[in-house]
Amino acid sequence: MKKRLLLFSLVLVACIALGSTSITAEAKSSPKVIEVGKDTKTISEAIEAAASGDTIIVPANVYKEQISINPDKSGITIKGDNGTVLDGSDIRPGRNKGSMVYINASNVTIENLEITGLYISKPSDKVAPIGIEVGEASCNVTISRCKIHDMGCKYKVDSEDYNAHGILVSSNPDDNKHPISNVEIYNCELYNLSLGQSETIAINGFVKGFEISGNYIHDCDNIGIDAIGYEHSTKNKNDTAKRGSIHDNTIVNISSDPNSNVTYDSRCAGGIYVDGGQDIDIYDNFVMNCDIGIEVSCEHKGKNTRDINVTNNTLVNNDGYAGISIGGADRRNGTAVDCRFSRNTVLNSENSCVVVQNASDSTNIVENNLFIAANNAKIYSETLGRRSHGNTVKDNLANKNIQTGSNNQVINIDSVVVDDKNQVVTVETDAFITNNSSDSTILPGGVEE
Repeated sequence: MKKRLLLFSLVLVACIALGSTSITAEAKSSPKVIEVGKDTKTISEAIEAAASGDTIIVPANVYKEQISINPDKSGITIKGDNGTVLDGSDIRPGRNKGSMVYINASNVTIENLEITGLYISKPSDKVAPIGIEVGEASCNVTISRCKIHDMGCKYKVDSEDYNAHGILVSSNPDDNKHPISNVEIYNCELYNLSLGQSETIAINGFVKGFEISGNYIHDCDNIGIDAIGYEHSTKNKNDTAKRGSIHDNTIVNISSDPNSNVTYDSRCAGGIYVDGGQDIDIYDNFVMNCDIGIEVSCEHKGKNTRDINVTNNTLVNNDGYAGISIGGADRRNGTAVDCRFSRNTVLNSENSCVVVQNASDSTNIVENNLFIAANNAKIYSETLGRRSHGNTVKDNLANKNIQTGSNNQVINIDSVVVDDKNQVVTVETDAFITNNSSDSTILPGGVEE
């Protein structure tokens, strides 16, 4: 090997001496800015003209088009001005054409787009309107400051075959070798969505690494944020959303009330729901007036939701069912294991602060929370007998007796005032409280320094 290297060196020197060496370096083009309306007529044309590193500016206007970002357009950024609207009111969604924005690429940023108007008007098990969809094996995708509203399903008949999403991040491990990874959704507003059987923001299946933060989700007729597992395949262990965080979101007025959503017969929509997800941190969220505040469950028999940390959340009047719900809804569902709930403030005026369903494992720990049950509401309920027993419930404070667990304490609470504008709950009590409530709970005169 050394002789061959020496020979190559001598030949190279000889070539240089004779001036016959030609070394060509491919020039890399500098990132450019493409402005829609100036450089191209449409957003789609701007995407077609863009290369990695380019930024597309979309001035304020109404654009009646669906856009797609495919792998050969990885590395681009699309930025809207205030007043940039993608309007789907004249678009009929179809199979594989249900998204206003579809991303199948890497290193993509979508910023400050308003998306509205895309509806289906009849039941379908193949077509679902979607504001923004991230698919296949996309990675490093950021969605920020977007507003998605007034779209989804126009209910005409009683049917379960209505579905829509505000934002969907979904991958089937049976079809893809690599997961969707490193997705950020932050500072978006999603509201007035008619979702049928689906969710406002869904992270579904083969997804590793996601962060959902700072979003304002309100007035939708199904789940606010959902991290899903085993919906594509119960046999593939990779079919689960994992390694994520859901934090600093405000979620208000989420309900599957049958009077507004014909696909349901009860109020059971969670502000935040983990259904088969794994290794997810849920913290610093404010959830109010939803059917369920936070639910950690699994809908698929033989599977479970695992390693979920629910910490420092403020859950107010989620009275349709519960402030916190743990485990599958019935014996035909899966379970929850190794899930921890701590330092949350939970206020309910109906039903229960905590409901345990199909979950029976000591690694599920409910500790150091503040539970307040007003009127006839309960602090704690179990729905499935022995299938709801055996979880660890300890060191919680409540204004009524918790009839399970250990070292739970009943305290006297004189009044509770909820400031939903500032997301603060003020509790008048003579008890000294430390590490048993969310940071958004004010305890004047009752906090031990």
